[in-house]
Amino acid sequence: MKKLIAVNALILLGVLNLGYYNAVEDGDVETIPFIKKHPTLQIEFYNIHANDGDTRKVERLTQEQRAWIIDYCKYRLGIETDLKTQDDVERCSRK
Repeated sequence: MKKLIAVNALILLGVLNLGYYNAVEDGDVETIPFIKKHPTLQIEFYNIHANDGDTRKVERLTQEQRAWIIDYCKYRLGIETDLKTQDDVERCSRK
């Protein structure tokens, strides 16, 4: 019973502190794991800048894309932003 509790605790700790996103490089999909800056139950993140070389314009982002970028910035990079300016988008594009 103690082993089961210990295993469950380790799994929960991993879920809270580890995440990943997929990046397309040279036609191959590569999974990039990372340690989160803040614990959350979300494991899969979307790095909007990992799949193409173009920087997205803040005025062209959908609400869904804004939410993806905000989550990625907060949990991957430790940057909390509301994405009001183009500079906010560019700060979150760093790898």
